[in-house]
Amino acid sequence: MKKTLKFECEDQYEAEKLTSLLSVQKDNTVWALGVEAVVGNEVVIRLKDRSSHAVLLKDEQTVARLKSFMTDLMKGEIKIDSSESLGSVTEIRATTTTILD
Repeated sequence: MKKTLKFECEDQYEAEKLTSLLSVQKDNTVWALGVEAVVGNEVVIRLKDRSSHAVLLKDEQTVARLKSFMTDLMKGEIKIDSSESLGSVTEIRATTTTILD
């Protein structure tokens, strides 16, 4: 099932950063490995090259939704089709890979 998720960031720069971290690479994978830490409305995302990058989101509820999304992504339950930033919002188009009964 295809779905679109929106994550509101603190500003346009943060949205562009999150979009870049979750962009689909040439081999159809993403660089993100998961959420390394959360402090308030800040999420630290770990990448395949072992670097970490902080992204400031609008609020803690958005942080919780992103963390849940990243968990599903790492479990292989969701596959990112595309990502783009629209102002201060990162929009992720994804496909769920598990079928729910």
